[in-house]
Amino acid sequence: MRAFFLLLVLANLAFFAYGRIALEGAGPESRIPQLQVAAERIRLINAAERAPAGKPRTPRKATASAPPKTASAVPAACLEWGNFAGPGAAKAELALAELQLAPGQIERVVIDAGGYWVHIPPLKTKSDADRKVRELRDLGVTEFFVVQDAGQWRYAISLGIFRSEEAAQAFLARLKQRGVRSAIVARRENFLKQVAFYVREPSEAAIAQLTFIQQDFPESDIRAVPCPPAQPAS
Repeated sequence: MRAFFLLLVLANLAFFAYGRIALEGAGPESRIPQLQVAAERIRLINAAERAPAGKPRTPRKATASAPPKTASAVPAACLEWGNFAGPGAAKAELALAELQLAPGQIERVVIDAGGYWVHIPPLKTKSDADRKVRELRDLGVTEFFVVQDAGQWRYAISLGIFRSEEAAQAFLARLKQRGVRSAIVARRENFLKQVAFYVREPSEAAIAQLTFIQQDFPESDIRAVPCPPAQPAS
């Protein structure tokens, strides 16, 4: 019952944040230009300007007028869910597919982002890395990937990437409770490709569902943000 209550609170908070963004972008003042009448284009016709009866009126010379101004487009509101790297991105994408949202409502954005990296420092050989992977699985840790790229980080084992140091340290504490002793936290800048998902104009039901599945991804965050600019066609 307590878990269910907490879930409802999270869903309401997420929906409240989403509503704030939508309302801030679509206030009544943004619609005023659509309702206003251009006073400078109104002209009164007096009696002297009227053509005498039976006499054709001389056409008035046309003057160029500026095109009417249109109200600026209101930015759409999104829920951002991220960030993911390695196998976690594919797993999150499968979870989103289960929501069965409308085509085009979910956008996948790849970014080069910094953050706090929870990882096991590089091991000397592939055999050492394979042995450490087996140890992690024996301890019940399944979300990780081994860095294969040549360089100083080869055979390091990535366990999670976080935006804040507090979240990274909390995750490291949970790993230590499971028996993972060699993991550390380090600040890195633009060191891994990460993926964030944006759910465009989500309904209240979609917000609740996304908040629910996020519990399976404790390293991830959900927040309400303006939708990212459309990606240019390749």
